[in-house]
Amino acid sequence: MKALVVGAFVLLCVLAVAPLLSHALLQLALYPARQGFYAVFLTNGQVYFGAVSKEDENHVVMNDIYYVQLKNGSATSATTNDASLIKLGNEFHSPEDMMEINRSQILFIEKLKADGNVAKAIDAAKQKS
Repeated sequence: MKALVVGAFVLLCVLAVAPLLSHALLQLALYPARQGFYAVFLTNGQVYFGAVSKEDENHVVMNDIYYVQLKNGSATSATTNDASLIKLGNEFHSPEDMMEINRSQILFIEKLKADGNVAKAIDAAKQKS
């Protein structure tokens, strides 16, 4: 009788944990860990560069975040000399270096080449700090 109670308890524990485990495994399959730097393009026209540390069906979480600030204020400027890469966190409201973005606000995400201009600028900024 005691073995039957223990067996039933173990079965109930497995049944209780199985949905949680299957959800976690599904999340890993649908949203594998991303390595390197990414550009996240938002519906409001803003673009953030950095690491995608976590994502699910509703959100993308970024860390080590940078954005481009145009020096002349023109949105049509395309030269590197007219733009500077700004590290998130030094703004007036002093945000932490983490951003949780609602997927509905994301147009698309691009992986940046390690030898591209933005990735090189991020690496140079890290070397300075």
